[in-house]
Amino acid sequence: MVPGAVNDFVRRTCTEITGGKTKGGNAGNPIGFEELAEAGAYVLLGAPGSGKTTEFERQAGESGGLCVTARDFLTFEDKAEWHGVTLFIDALDERRAGRADGGTPLDAIRTKLERLGGPKFRLSCREADWFGSNDRDHLKAVAPDGVVRVLHLDPLTEKNAEEILQGVYGIADAQAFIGSARERGVDGMLVNPQGLGLLARAVKHDDWPSTRTETFELACEKLVREHNEAHRIAEPETADTEALMRAAGRLFAVQLLTGAEGYQRLQAEGTRDFPALEDLRDTEADWLRRTLRTKLFTAPDGDQALPFHRQIAEFVAARYLSERIAEGLPLGRVLALVTGLDGAVVTGLRGL
Repeated sequence: MVPGAVNDFVRRTCTEITGGKTKGGNAGNPIGFEELAEAGAYVLLGAPGSGKTTEFERQAGESGGLCVTARDFLTFEDKAEWHGVTLFIDALDERRAGRADGGTPLDAIRTKLERLGGPKFRLSCREADWFGSNDRDHLKAVAPDGVVRVLHLDPLTEKNAEEILQGVYGIADAQAFIGSARERGVDGMLVNPQGLGLLARAVKHDDWPSTRTETFELACEKLVREHNEAHRIAEPETADTEALMRAAGRLFAVQLLTGAEGYQRLQAEGTRDFPALEDLRDTEADWLRRTLRTKLFTAPDGDQALPFHRQIAEFVAARYLSERIAEGLPLGRVLALVTGLDGAVVTGLRGL
């Protein structure tokens, strides 16, 4: 098969976020984007590399709409082609990157939409740069019918991954490739188009790393790296992958050792299951915030950050703890945290 684009081989679905919860999606009844054609306005959230731009370009092409980057939409005063069509405004996150006031770009988009007479619009944003109900409520003022639906782009299914591996990357035995990824514990990369592509290009000729540790190092290097040029320019610190890995290790170690599910991503009071970063009382809080925005984490409802993949979280946490032990952290102190009264490792921490 001649290699082509991801859109040539898969049709994506989404999950609707309502009241902090989701409905539809791969866990229930997937929502096809064709079902949203009549919606006045919606926001599409997703992790870095999840395919938001590709999906917007496909939808705009099939519906007669117009896909425009948030940067161009805010830079140019007006364009004739913006009138009388549904606008697909892509990558709000790129305008928010590196800004102290993330609300300014959204307000500028609202102003521009109002000047255009309140057209139907769709807006995409990385989930880590979406301010939840605050953003939704502000967008309602410029939505044609006062309603803004918030959607999360569903991860790729295994069938999707097979079709992309075969059609886009020319891997004939896609099932064997997926099986190898699963055996090595890096199958979490298969649900994200960018992660899938990075993995496929790295081991296209079945040149998998020789050890499990090397495989995890390869996967984490791909996941933590910022591949978007606009984000790299706005936040050059994201190029320091080792600092990001160390911060991620601390986050995952605290999460696993305390039994938490993830972290509060927005400025909200922490809970037992989702502590706030402020609860960690860490002097490197800025690095922790940057790390929550990498592909090592996901935020399906926009409010809380979860590990992208359990086994990767365990590996990165173990990597961090081993470094700390080498630096002088008493081994006995770590063992006390991971073992029960009988001296055996607690069931939930055996992977760690």
